[in-house]
Amino acid sequence: MIGSQRFGKAAHSLRRLGIIHRFLRWLRRGLWAGFVEAVVEFSRFVWRESPSFGPPATAFSLYQALRTCDPPLRGRVVLNDQGVPSLNGASLMVKGLFHHHKRQPWPVFWCELKETRLVTQSLAIVQSPKCLAVESVYGPEHMRGDPAFRYFSLPAPRRLAGHWTSIVSRWVPTRGPCNYTHWLLDALPRLALLDEFPPDTGIIVPRSLAGWQKESLALMGVLDRCRPTDEENLLVDSYYFSSPTAMLDCYNPYAVNFLRQTFIPGRDTSYRGPARFVLKRTGKWRSAANEAEMYRLFEQNGWSVIDTEQLTFAQEVALFHGAEAVAGLLGSGLTNVVFCKPGCSVLQIAPDFVLDGWLDWIVQVVGCRYEFAVCQSDYQQSFSVDLQWLKGALDRIG
Repeated sequence: MIGSQRFGKAAHSLRRLGIIHRFLRWLRRGLWAGFVEAVVEFSRFVWRESPSFGPPATAFSLYQALRTCDPPLRGRVVLNDQGVPSLNGASLMVKGLFHHHKRQPWPVFWCELKETRLVTQSLAIVQSPKCLAVESVYGPEHMRGDPAFRYFSLPAPRRLAGHWTSIVSRWVPTRGPCNYTHWLLDALPRLALLDEFPPDTGIIVPRSLAGWQKESLALMGVLDRCRPTDEENLLVDSYYFSSPTAMLDCYNPYAVNFLRQTFIPGRDTSYRGPARFVLKRTGKWRSAANEAEMYRLFEQNGWSVIDTEQLTFAQEVALFHGAEAVAGLLGSGLTNVVFCKPGCSVLQIAPDFVLDGWLDWIVQVVGCRYEFAVCQSDYQQSFSVDLQWLKGALDRIG
């Protein structure tokens, strides 16, 4: 993960050299990607009988097995469908990069599996003989991009006795940093069904947990049940698979309602944040050229500039739950809108090269007032916020 971040930063810096960057991007996405696919598929065929070398040969659905009892599984389907968000052509879900709003129905379920193998950094399920469970890799549409679909060899297996579940996945891997949004929307909601598992069920989590990850697990009262790991071949005696409740951009009221019910009561009630605030971005990527002027305009209108990295997780929940209005550039910090009260005003500013629609559906579930602007950028991904539009939006909020 760290290596991929460095590669991403290096690739981004090459945008200054437009022709060279375009050629290298074509080389990576075309010629190199095709070569890698050929090697993976060749190894899938040649080593299809080997238990520890070569990627999975076939795939199967745990959800269908649970519904049809073929093979018989112990478990429960919680939801077959979460519905769909309200959409129009202007929505970032429609205009954005991923179009995950089309990914319904998305079932939510759990099942018990005996003698189960969890492999690679995503700890996806591979049953004998080399058969990959598609729900553990976010469905057949996203299966090919998962490490568990593409590995060449595995280390010796490590057996885990007893009962276990996991919140590790492609987006919350065993090694490397984890995005805040993926942790909230992809990982933690898989623990909503924990009460249906045996009381001694342990939780497999990534090896290195950030402070806010540990705080969130502690607020849930499950931190002492967690087993951090960077292992890539676990053989689990009794595995309780809790399915991902959606991908990040998918309409997921199940996750939002779980997060609100779980964390709002445990917020830090001693913390008093401003009623109106804009989030300060601390990274160098996706920064607006006139960001200082933008923050100054907010402050002139009585808003505060907040750096949430200075807060505990419980304080962040309290901050957003007490807010009358929230604003920010597109980024994972805005995912905390899941903790806002209905009627809160939310203002998002998004550069056109990274349109992402997860906030569009979150505000619908929570019941917020919502407005956004898309900023045009050049090939170097440099952009500026339209301050005239921002002034009008602040006036509309009141």
